[in-house]
Amino acid sequence: MGPKTKFTKEQIIDAAFEIAETEGIDNITMRKIAQKMGSSVAPIYVNFKDTNELIGALVERIIGVSQQLLIEESTGNPFHDMGSASLRFAMEYSVLFRDLVMKNNNYMKGYDEKMIPALIEEMKTDPELEGFTVDELKTILLKMRIFQLGLSVMVANGTLPKDYEKQALMDILSSTANDVILSARLSKSKSK
Repeated sequence: MGPKTKFTKEQIIDAAFEIAETEGIDNITMRKIAQKMGSSVAPIYVNFKDTNELIGALVERIIGVSQQLLIEESTGNPFHDMGSASLRFAMEYSVLFRDLVMKNNNYMKGYDEKMIPALIEEMKTDPELEGFTVDELKTILLKMRIFQLGLSVMVANGTLPKDYEKQALMDILSSTANDVILSARLSKSKSK
C-alpha cells in the first residue's frame, strides 16, 4: 500500500468550488469532492469535520470571489462598482449567484451586516451623494440594490433579450442610479 495522498484545505475548497460552479452548493458532498480529487474521503475529513464546515469555507471563498470582482470594477462610483461586480458575478458564476441570492439559505447570513456599513461609507465619499443623511443614503442604497439584484437575477437566469451586452446593462444601471438620486434630491427639497 502506497503513502496516503495529502491535500490542503485550499485544494479541497478548490475542488468544491469547481463542483459548485456547475452543480450548485447544495450538491456538494464529501464523496463528490473525493472523486474529483481522485482520492478517498479520508483526506477531506482530516481537514474538515463535516460537510457543513466545508460548505462554510466554500461560501467564504465564493464571497471572496465576489469581493475580488468588486475590487476589479472599482471606479470610485459605488453604484457603478456594485452593479458591475454583481452583473459580472451573475454572468460568470450564474449557478453560484442563484444559490446565494435566489434560494432561501443561511449562506449569506451576516453578509449585509458587514457590507452595508462599508457601502454607506463609500457612498459618503461620492460627490453625487453629498448632502444626504445616513438614513437617506440607506434608502438610496436599498432602492439601488433592489434594482441591481433584479437585473442580476435576470442575467443569471438568461431572461434578458440576447442582444444585451454588459455595457448596455451598465448603462441601464447608471441611468437608474441617476433617477434614484434625482428622485431623492427632489423629495429632500420638497420636505424642506
